[in-house]
Amino acid sequence: MSRSRSRGGCWWRRRRRSPRNWTRCAGRSTGWGRTRLTVATFTSGGRHLLPTALSRFVQTHPEVELTVLESEPEDAVPMVRGGAADLALAYHFDGPPPVRPGGRRSLDWRPLMEDPLWLVLPRGHRLAGRPSVDLGELSGERWVLGCLKTEAFLRRYAELAGFDLRVGASTTDYFFAQILVAAGVGVSLVPQVALAGVPETVAVRVEHPRPARHIGLVVPRRARANPCAEALADALTAAATTATPRIGARP
Repeated sequence: MSRSRSRGGCWWRRRRRSPRNWTRCAGRSTGWGRTRLTVATFTSGGRHLLPTALSRFVQTHPEVELTVLESEPEDAVPMVRGGAADLALAYHFDGPPPVRPGGRRSLDWRPLMEDPLWLVLPRGHRLAGRPSVDLGELSGERWVLGCLKTEAFLRRYAELAGFDLRVGASTTDYFFAQILVAAGVGVSLVPQVALAGVPETVAVRVEHPRPARHIGLVVPRRARANPCAEALADALTAAATTATPRIGARP
């Protein structure tokens, strides 16, 4: 497999002899006798769910030239709608999914998994040894945001817990957020699939009401489904059912 990166995405291409046990799927042609499939994905989903699914997919569909585009849901959904991507791995927090079930926009939302948020603390934090924590116990803490879009979402949960959110750092990457927690900048809420087991941090379960994001697939609504896209969707569904968090060891 060869890999090259470009601004806004990354591409994987696989060329090899076809084994006897693979199943050919029809789709867009590259013009060289190969089938092309494009999937858009958000970063943490692409890092933790997509590799397992791709390994399964390329073993059974070596004839497919696969392109992976790194995109947030607000960009990935229009890609699928416009035909630039065949499916998208996306998410939403509270409220409706990015594609409403039964909507008239020619797209469907297929739920894959609930992705609960964990409290990430420095290893020496006073609450690091607890099995679970009520957010109200963190009223005096400074917070590190791992995604700028979640600030309003987290402020609502802070309000429910009886305190105002004090933001000490804002990032666009959950791994970087966990690095900042390890450095003592603050505490953070990180989705389960984005937990990285960063040294000097501990992940603790949040008590009810527990914030979560919801991961799913955006696929075109067609009378005749794309069998390649369906095969990758099946592989992603299997990967979601076996996903396990990388939770830092307790002190």
